[in-house]
Amino acid sequence: MFIQWFMGIVVRQSIYNSIASYLGVIVGAINTIVLFPNIFSADEFGLTRVITAAATLFSSLGLLATQNTTIKFFPFFKNKEEQHNGFLFFILSVPLIGYLLFLVLAYGFETQLTDYYSKSSNLFGQYFDYIPLVVLYMIYFAVFDAYLTAVLKSVIQSFLKNVIQRVMWAGLILLYYYKVLTFDEFIFYYFNSYAFILLVLVVYTAYLKQLFIWPRFNMFSKARVKEIFIYSFFILLGSSSAMLAGTIDSLMIGALVDQGLAQVAFYSVALYMGVVIHIPYQSVIRIANPILADAFKHEDHHKVERIYKQSSMNLLIIGCLLFLGIWLNADNIFQMLPDEYSQAKYVLLYVCLTKLYDACTGVNGGIIQYSGLFRLMLYFNVFLIVLIIATNYWLIPIMGIEGAALATLISIFTTNTLRMIIIKIKMNMSPFEWRSLLVVLIGGLTYGVVYFIPPIGSFIIDAILRSLIIGGLFIIPVYLLNFSSEFNGVIDKSLKVLKLKK
Repeated sequence: MFIQWFMGIVVRQSIYNSIASYLGVIVGAINTIVLFPNIFSADEFGLTRVITAAATLFSSLGLLATQNTTIKFFPFFKNKEEQHNGFLFFILSVPLIGYLLFLVLAYGFETQLTDYYSKSSNLFGQYFDYIPLVVLYMIYFAVFDAYLTAVLKSVIQSFLKNVIQRVMWAGLILLYYYKVLTFDEFIFYYFNSYAFILLVLVVYTAYLKQLFIWPRFNMFSKARVKEIFIYSFFILLGSSSAMLAGTIDSLMIGALVDQGLAQVAFYSVALYMGVVIHIPYQSVIRIANPILADAFKHEDHHKVERIYKQSSMNLLIIGCLLFLGIWLNADNIFQMLPDEYSQAKYVLLYVCLTKLYDACTGVNGGIIQYSGLFRLMLYFNVFLIVLIIATNYWLIPIMGIEGAALATLISIFTTNTLRMIIIKIKMNMSPFEWRSLLVVLIGGLTYGVVYFIPPIGSFIIDAILRSLIIGGLFIIPVYLLNFSSEFNGVIDKSLKVLKLKK
């Protein structure tokens, strides 16, 4: 019964999250592939990416692991009648300390940071003050995101971040294009859009009658506080390293490559397209993590293993399909961009492979993080960050932006493989089974057939026909072999909607 209930929640909410994410992808693709490259200079576009990457990194530090602590410990405080025993007040207070520490460091080292980037562009120094502002917005959006996810309300956050904010950005870009806004005004509204989505999230929390901001300390015993502190300490160091791994490529490109901000713009376009593969994974993780935390609380490893295997199979199927669709249409995609962006083609390949492997290894990070092995997350993530910095320093000077993407692929592949090995040794669980190899073989055969199809007409017609062929060659055998009841269920529902199946 639990698995049926769990998969019902995961499939339903992950589908809703995926719908919101893919709506955002469509809007974001218009922004990233069409509007930004053709309306702004590469330096101006790169500026928005670098400031966002820096704010993302610093917000993860300022959070002091509050997101992960919320998911881990909320089940112990959960009681709506008792206003969750003051838990929201606690998770709102802790990041304030982290943010104040960040401000001291940020302005203490402002000169060094701006000088570091001035070699490639002066724009970063001119707009440095937006970083602390965006960091504040990101920190508290993340807090409310984690809190609502813990109460199994994970859709509105995804819709705000992936759809509403990107629609706002598209509107701002068009206002700049028609000279309604200056560049300074565009930047002001662009980054303050984070404040708007945060405000909406707070109002939504109040609407759900979950905005319990008054302190209550009866559940915060010394033993519990000590447990939270130890957990948060290890997760802070680990999650900060993981966040740095996700942003270091853009930051290092901006500092190490000639015309750094422009190169970040080229890199960001390829990165954005590759992230499409990761969206189903993110959607599953958002709802799976709190349920994993609850399963570990009750020491039910059987449930954890089922989640591990089913999530891996579903994400492998969807990931392979998306990889084929993106990479086999790479030439068509780059025809929509200015010629200078074509140098990012193989960045796209490395990014897609990275996201595919990260997705199909399933919820291994969550299993380690919410189990008794959580201390290992620190060691894994420190290893990851050391590896990714070392490979970036090695490969960026040699290969430029392709080197940054390849460095990330090497680092993520190595770290995730080690995580799987540890879980296998400690818990005797693996995300893969023999059917996983068959999915990969079907994907390989599909690639081999479609790769040799010559271009057909215009790039738009070619992309449509090529995508239909990919879908037919991959989806039909996967469906007939029934690798995943969830995947087949989605196909069956689609066929019924189209009146092709009763």
